[in-house]
Amino acid sequence: MEKEYLFRYDSAMEFPLDESIETVNSLDSGNYLISNVQTPYAEVYAPEINFYIKHSSDELSKKIQNVKTLYDIRLAAYELAEDFDYTAPVGNKLIVVSDTEIKELQEQFKKDGLVVIRVPASSILDVTGHIGKLLVSLKKDGEHLEVETDQIIWSDAPHFAMKQSGVYDPNDIGLDEACIKVRDNHGEFNYKNIIKYDSTICQYHERQTEICGRCADVCPTVAIVKIDETKHLGFSDVDCHGCGGCISVCPSGALDYTQMNRDSFSEIASFYTDKIPLIVPRKMSLENLNLTMKENVLPFPVEGEKYLHEVHFLTLLQKSGNPLIFYTDLIAKGTGDAIDLLNEIFARKYGKKAIYTCETTEELEQAFAEAENIEECKFDMVDDGMMKREIFTHRLSHLVGEDDLGIVRTKEHIHYGTIKINQDACTLCLSCVGACNVNALTSHAEDNTLRFNPSMCTNCGYCEYICPEKDCLEVVYDEMALDKNYFRRNVMASDTLFACVECGVEFATTKSIEKIAAIMAPIFAGDETKVRSLYCCADCKPKITMQAFLDQKNKSENV
Repeated sequence: MEKEYLFRYDSAMEFPLDESIETVNSLDSGNYLISNVQTPYAEVYAPEINFYIKHSSDELSKKIQNVKTLYDIRLAAYELAEDFDYTAPVGNKLIVVSDTEIKELQEQFKKDGLVVIRVPASSILDVTGHIGKLLVSLKKDGEHLEVETDQIIWSDAPHFAMKQSGVYDPNDIGLDEACIKVRDNHGEFNYKNIIKYDSTICQYHERQTEICGRCADVCPTVAIVKIDETKHLGFSDVDCHGCGGCISVCPSGALDYTQMNRDSFSEIASFYTDKIPLIVPRKMSLENLNLTMKENVLPFPVEGEKYLHEVHFLTLLQKSGNPLIFYTDLIAKGTGDAIDLLNEIFARKYGKKAIYTCETTEELEQAFAEAENIEECKFDMVDDGMMKREIFTHRLSHLVGEDDLGIVRTKEHIHYGTIKINQDACTLCLSCVGACNVNALTSHAEDNTLRFNPSMCTNCGYCEYICPEKDCLEVVYDEMALDKNYFRRNVMASDTLFACVECGVEFATTKSIEKIAAIMAPIFAGDETKVRSLYCCADCKPKITMQAFLDQKNKSENV
């Protein structure tokens, strides 16, 4: 039977591996899915396998089991991913932005079949498009020109230029690396769709006013742009770096990471039961990391480091029953706010730290020494297909239980809050329910109530904007109450139904009829029929109006 797992070793094997793993000491052919070494004969390179074998303090039997687990984790991530490979054609045109001659560089690229044009930085007005289709706006001798190119090398490039794919700054990555990128991408640029989008719960999509758009604000490129005229988001996969920063700041979960979506993450997290997860983004090199891991630590490989948010962390915490150790040199805005929030919650509930962030070997060793088991936080649930807020609500509600842990403040890039409603002013028009697309505000015909679940609220403020009543609805921003009522549908307003004075059919809330009558009755003063029509249903209103007209006509004819 053909095996999907490959383990290549250079010297003698330290211990036997599971029979599902093919072990070889040389390789010149094959077709595998997961390998512990970089090779063209395998789809996925898993450096965490060698790292674990070399640095783990686990006993031999656990090592054998955990190596197999690491292969299984990579396989699950591979099979559950929703990303696809795409290509964009890239021609041979290259602009090098420089105020000095670049003849040597031009000669080098000429050998690669590239046509190089030097353009002074002072003449460039704008850069738009993407790799393979870049458009450079120039000012030359008082004229405005537009030049097409496939790629650009620009030292100390301004922010507007670096937002486009195909622009490389040697000051950031070095001239040699910039040249390598140009050569590698010449002919064909490979990219993936990283972002999965659900417009139905997006807090920007087709709103009457802008109350969100954080994803576009944090995007370092033009991969996500706001189209203000229609309040739609525009996505460009070819410009996406795959960092995932937009996902961690998306309040509703309208954005998800295709390479490890929420359902995939939850399933993979199940492999870490009773283990301490060491979260390692792909960009963090494990090959040169030299340290001894304490027993029971198992690497958790992820592609990007910026997409992780509160649902990812809490899911992994409750499935593992252990703190998380996050090895990264960059904490994204939304990710950092989520870490701070969960650390505060766990400190209040368990008196323990939930998530350690480490950038150096010393910080990792300290985290290994300090990390304490949090067995009491363990909780599992079926969350397939659930929205981000739904998952967090159920998980955090279980954590809080019957306790009252007080109020925690959320921060700039992760919003949880509540609302206040003045029942005397609320007419149950339900405009707010229509404005809420995450099911935080709901109407209940069985008892004529308006209810609100604070934990589902994205704190967007659209309900307050849309409410037609003055001093009726107020949003309380960035305030989470850690008690059981925060996770329930609380009655915010209620009313009785008003019965039509003609037919007796209930057709509206009492307060809404009283409000309309208070406004219109003075205008209709002296006309008893019009005043009475204010208290009639839609069917009876024209009937009594027509009857009054006929009565008046008959009266006039009989005079």
